[in-house]
Amino acid sequence: MALPRYIVRRWRVRPLTWWDQVLYLLAGNGAPNFGDELLVQYWLRFYRDLGYDGPITVDGKGASATAALLRDFKDVNYVKTIPRHADGVEGSYAGFHEQGVDYARSNASKFQDVRGFHFLGGGYACANWRNATRLLGAVVELGRRLSVPVVATGLGIAPFHKVYPVGAAAWRTIVEGCQLFECRDAASVQALHAIIGACPSLSEGLDDAFLYPVQTVGHAGKWLHLSGFSAKSVLGPTGEEGPRLFDQFDRVVFWACSKEDAELYQAIAARFPQVEMRDNHSLLNEGLPLEAGDFMLTGRFHPHLQAARVGLTGYYTAQSDFYRMKHGLVTGLGSNFRPLQEGLEVFTMPDCEIRRRDGDRVQAKRAVALRVARLMGLAGSNSAKCA
Repeated sequence: MALPRYIVRRWRVRPLTWWDQVLYLLAGNGAPNFGDELLVQYWLRFYRDLGYDGPITVDGKGASATAALLRDFKDVNYVKTIPRHADGVEGSYAGFHEQGVDYARSNASKFQDVRGFHFLGGGYACANWRNATRLLGAVVELGRRLSVPVVATGLGIAPFHKVYPVGAAAWRTIVEGCQLFECRDAASVQALHAIIGACPSLSEGLDDAFLYPVQTVGHAGKWLHLSGFSAKSVLGPTGEEGPRLFDQFDRVVFWACSKEDAELYQAIAARFPQVEMRDNHSLLNEGLPLEAGDFMLTGRFHPHLQAARVGLTGYYTAQSDFYRMKHGLVTGLGSNFRPLQEGLEVFTMPDCEIRRRDGDRVQAKRAVALRVARLMGLAGSNSAKCA
């Protein structure tokens, strides 16, 4: 039988109560980046809709930017605490995993008030970066030492670099240390199966954006949406193909999903002043200005996913294996977007599978979310509302 954990309040030591326990979320937020902030927003909304009004910590790449964007949630603490990517440092999956385990050994006492750890979806823990095992290993070891659940939903893990036996052992420890390790794509699950073998906690699911239907705000006319971090992704291979489409639309709107995107927008607006900008505050808090008849040019994953779910068509750019994996996930779900090419034309499609199946996919994701809530001991009176 596990001994009760304790908490210090005003110089008194008392057993930790249900209301003191912190739900600890790990995410890729804080840069900020639209997709990562969106997934944090959706999970905070889900947990509050569920009826859980206790403390939540969101541990990301940064804190202040997310706190400014997501102001509607009470008793949420945004932090940058558990070490993650060590940029510019060479190493291996096994080596970075051991660094994470060492961190947990030295710092477990700082997390005594945690009721469970939840890795939210995204590509921030992708094996494309060997040092991703640092964060994953630290949290799994903390969960083991504190005897609290660790779950992961909607992660994009593939692609992998070469995995040696010690690296495979590290990945096996990570996946087996989670009560649920859900990947958002088949490629990640297949790669992990090949590396670690069968594991009951490993499953294929959906991106965490399917936790809710796309939150949109209507508009008049036909809009062209631009979203990307490179000029090629929004203007075309030569920089002229995209602008030739501008006159076919009532408005041209650029989604500034990150600081780099906002800098790109400034350069584009200097040449094409008719292009308007929507920043992350608008996109997250006012709804996405999408109608099924709109069109999009994008290099970004979550703008592609959310637009396709509404029924948009358009072109996407994938300039690395990482992004080919991400955009391939969306087209695999039934997006009608096409790879960017030199001769661009506005096109429509009579049927959109991803839009047609969206309701069923939201329900499937909700089932996973309720399973997570049960693992965290949170499934309560509002479970029916969240089903």
